[in-house]
Amino acid sequence: MRFPLVLLTSMTKYLIQQKLKGKKHFPIVLMLEPTLRCNLDCVGCGRIEEYHREKPKDLTVEECLKAVDDSGAPIVSVCGGEPLVYKKVDELIQELIKRKKYVYLCTNGMFMDRFWDRIPPNKRLALNIHLDGLEETHDWAVDQPGVFKKVSQIIDEAKARGYRVNTNTTVFSGTNPDEIIEMMQYLHQKGVDGMLISGAYPQEGEKGKAGMRRQQMEEVFRTIFSDPQRVSKYKFNNTPVYTEFLQGKRDLPCSPWATPNMTVKGWQGPCYVLREKYYETFDELIEKTDWENLGPGKDPRCTDCKMHSGFEPSVSLGRNITMLDNMRVFSWSFFG
Repeated sequence: MRFPLVLLTSMTKYLIQQKLKGKKHFPIVLMLEPTLRCNLDCVGCGRIEEYHREKPKDLTVEECLKAVDDSGAPIVSVCGGEPLVYKKVDELIQELIKRKKYVYLCTNGMFMDRFWDRIPPNKRLALNIHLDGLEETHDWAVDQPGVFKKVSQIIDEAKARGYRVNTNTTVFSGTNPDEIIEMMQYLHQKGVDGMLISGAYPQEGEKGKAGMRRQQMEEVFRTIFSDPQRVSKYKFNNTPVYTEFLQGKRDLPCSPWATPNMTVKGWQGPCYVLREKYYETFDELIEKTDWENLGPGKDPRCTDCKMHSGFEPSVSLGRNITMLDNMRVFSWSFFG
């Protein structure tokens, strides 16, 4: 089984409930950013740049939990910034688990060895560790030497302690596809439970220079997945439908409402990538955002975007999905 049973059953039940209620715009994953502070300055990340410019205060645990309750999403991705610099991250995670949420702790891994006792393994918790390539590439991406070696040790220790360990990889302009395949093999040998891979979004400013245009991104991913037999042994968290979308073999609409972003400045609109406006409440975000005019072909800012957070949820929501696609995803989820 590719995902924990508790996650699959919770998601299935939740999706059925929302469909029966007739809801069109509802969240699947809450992207919760209790802090924008970070110990690294990654090449493609605009969050640390935003923090240096404005230095907003961290959210309180109470503010985080209110956002979780207001959204109702069954999955919470605790991200940032680096969530392990958030002083009460352990308290926050335990409260989320009490609420029967499935939690992804999205971390660069550098401080995880301080939290083994404070954040113990749980069936509702997965460590989602940032790793953008092998040693030279990853240390370049995070702009600090020695990070890859540290993260590799953390992955080994986490697996030994019984955590579910996933990795999250961003492919940048200039990345060698063969290195990504080599990295997959490396992580496969370490026994990681899932690998998520996506392309760097060409955002504005200095941080956007490492992003890729749509055609370039599709060429890179076609190379990575050119031999299905070779990569079939790796535990991808990308659905096969989204993987085809990355390669330009099919189209998917964007579903940005499915991954709302609560950050230290409020509910970020219109999506996780575009920082156009911040709303005070979740309802305002949902009701005041013009969802129909977002996505490639509708908003020029979305032309080259293939972000996982926007397009992968469309698979779960059944948007532009055939019955055969549903059968493939079901088989992949439960028997992959």
